[in-house]
Amino acid sequence: MSTALTIHNIDDELYAAVRDYAERSKSSLGAAFKQLARRALGLPTEEEQARLAEWKKWREEFPPFSDDEMRAMHEALELQSQVEPEMWK
Repeated sequence: MSTALTIHNIDDELYAAVRDYAERSKSSLGAAFKQLARRALGLPTEEEQARLAEWKKWREEFPPFSDDEMRAMHEALELQSQVEPEMWK
């Protein structure tokens, strides 16, 4: 659900700060205000929400490794990190 919001009597200092933020982030005043409000309230920004959604999708496609799979992976990595002195002569 999306709702419109009109804010009256914004002082010059606040308006200038939001406008400067919008210019730096190359976004509109509305997008900048939403991002700043979400951060101030401890809510994820739209970019963070998109990253979380992508991460959840990835986790569904590739579930975590089992203990046996992790153990086998660590063993394989350990073997790869061993130096063979004969090869360095």
